[in-house]
Amino acid sequence: MIDRQIPVLDKRENDYNDFIEKSIPLLSDSFKQLVGKYEPRLPFKSVVLMDLLKLNKVLYWLTIPPKVGCFSVQTEFHLDGTLKNLVINEALAAPYTIFKIDVIKEVYVIVNSELAESIMRRAFRGIRLLKVQTEGKWWKSFAGRYSKKGSSP
Repeated sequence: MIDRQIPVLDKRENDYNDFIEKSIPLLSDSFKQLVGKYEPRLPFKSVVLMDLLKLNKVLYWLTIPPKVGCFSVQTEFHLDGTLKNLVINEALAAPYTIFKIDVIKEVYVIVNSELAESIMRRAFRGIRLLKVQTEGKWWKSFAGRYSKKGSSP
């Protein structure tokens, strides 16, 4: 059963990416299947994007990842409250596969390294992954290997 239907703008050709971030987060069916394997507890609601003139329907899934207050004390902010340098506290983020960061102005969807690697092995469209600095046991042990030589990872 389809929960929602959303009309799309009339264009000569619509490009349906696997992840639409704004105005609401939507995942393509194939991307939803992958995310669901890594985070089966994440709720999804079906949404159909409809091109009324071409009578074309595309299935997407609405999901709202949990908001997690997991930024480290090393996180830096600009004077206006926007992020300057994000550092995630690993201990607070560890239980989550996919989440948004709470208590910041910007909207970032964070995925753990296992899900990120799985995403990169597939030909998804419209998904850009950026590495986020973390603070915790893993980061300290990794950085410790390089600090003796005076360089950083």
